[in-house]
Amino acid sequence: MLNIYLNMADRYVLTADRSQVSNFRGNFLFGFLSCGPAKISPRPIYSMICPTGDTFDKRSGELLLAPLGLRRIQESLSRKYGNDRVVAQHPGRIEQAVNEETKIVGLTEMSPLGIGTVDTAISWNNDPWNREWFIRLTKNLKKLKDRYKFKVVVGGPGSWQLLRPFTDYMRRVDTPRSRESRIEVQTSSYTTIKDEIDPWVKEELGVDYVVEGEADLTAPYIFERIQNDDPHEVIRSLTNTIKSIEDIPEITRPTLTGTVEIMRGCGRGCDFCAPNLRTKRDFPIERLVREAKRNIAVGQRAIWLLTEELTLYGCDNKDKIPNGDKIVELFRSLKEAGAEKIGATHWTFAGVRAAPETIAEISKINNLGPESWMGVQPGLEFVSPRLVRKFMPYKMKPFTPEEYPETVKEAVKIMNKNYYYPAITLVVGHPDEQDDEVDITTDFIDELSNKVGLKGIIAPLLYVDYYKPYRSMDYDMMNEHHWKLYYTAWKHNARQFNQDIWLATQSFGLISRYATIIGTYAVSGVIMRFLKSQFRMRFGYIPDWMTSSSKKVSPSSSPTGAAH
Repeated sequence: MLNIYLNMADRYVLTADRSQVSNFRGNFLFGFLSCGPAKISPRPIYSMICPTGDTFDKRSGELLLAPLGLRRIQESLSRKYGNDRVVAQHPGRIEQAVNEETKIVGLTEMSPLGIGTVDTAISWNNDPWNREWFIRLTKNLKKLKDRYKFKVVVGGPGSWQLLRPFTDYMRRVDTPRSRESRIEVQTSSYTTIKDEIDPWVKEELGVDYVVEGEADLTAPYIFERIQNDDPHEVIRSLTNTIKSIEDIPEITRPTLTGTVEIMRGCGRGCDFCAPNLRTKRDFPIERLVREAKRNIAVGQRAIWLLTEELTLYGCDNKDKIPNGDKIVELFRSLKEAGAEKIGATHWTFAGVRAAPETIAEISKINNLGPESWMGVQPGLEFVSPRLVRKFMPYKMKPFTPEEYPETVKEAVKIMNKNYYYPAITLVVGHPDEQDDEVDITTDFIDELSNKVGLKGIIAPLLYVDYYKPYRSMDYDMMNEHHWKLYYTAWKHNARQFNQDIWLATQSFGLISRYATIIGTYAVSGVIMRFLKSQFRMRFGYIPDWMTSSSKKVSPSSSPTGAAH
């Protein structure tokens, strides 16, 4: 154990970049705006859709509502040092919280450099808002650090973005950008993770330490190591450091969007998914009710359940058959505690198809209906039976890989029938995927959109490998098959945006609602013109699946679209 003299006046400040401290008007899906290019959504528009005025104390700058991960660390440190020595601060008021007594400023980050799967899929190599906000915050902290001499540590699910070799690979302009380049660089130095923060991150942004993993229990020990000038700038806290669910600190302060973590880990076993690295653990309902009540007490009537797989809550059977009774008990308990709406972040299509009565019951508990829908995020990824069997063999249980397409279609019908609006994710550019398998997914998306009548959106996400960056996909590596999949998804989305924006903005004021609706119509058109323009620039023509005509259009005669 480290032994260090801790002055009773030592102070610890926790924060996150601006993109993570909004309540998103009660709709967490609006948070995806932070992953889009800043130049497309000017700051006034961003601030209108993702305000922060209701999340912090106007006098002190202290966060009244904070990200759940930050609250976990705050609780852990407070147990060690006391509540008065640990503060969660709004990033725009950070100057009010730091002084000579500040020893460490900790940041909880989702995607600090904007190179996660969602960011890369919708930012088109432009700086997204989350990157802009992170850089603005860290540069401000660097100036304050020069004066007060504290340490800056970054943790959270996006901390990997600050490490080499991923940053090296992403900025290498001389790397061949093609599918073959993945093979060409496999033997290079960029294939091995190094315990090293990117030099630019250290020198320009002033980040001293990066923490990866679950630090709920180990945060005080990590802070002692940092305060003692630990020589290891990258500190990893493995999932096995948490022996019991009781080791994870209970939240005693409100969280953004009324978030309550009901389970950790997943249990589905997809090999490309980071949550799969964590052991599946369910939090007991009694504890979840206590945490929910702390949000309800400050006026948050909607409680969002943070989970990788809602339909596996309380499930302990190998066939992944949902425990419907436990799920319904959870929803009813939260409803009785005072929640008006109970949402959940992630479901699976297999779980929904296997438990239609459960979905219908929780919809009834939520009082959903034609004018009151709720968002959810299920992952489709791809539908090729070979890929499903090889890379996500348990994702469709209790069904088979061959039944996966039908499972998805049935689950979409069940969700829409019960007024759940899915934001479906796809994996674009998995390194093992063949062109005909990409086409299978494209045809399936077209069927969902035009035959099944999906009411929801489809998010095509570029494959990102957190440990072997040479396996990651980017736009320059996309071939025409990838492009057709990407375009098909966004063609569906543009239509859905225009159809459903009135319902999605029901919590807005009249002026901001109309402004958002007009902006959505404009942006939808810009997106489709932009995609056509980018395809033409890369391949020299516009294909018939982008237009009503089968005639190829030369670069000189085709429409210009949006600027890149």
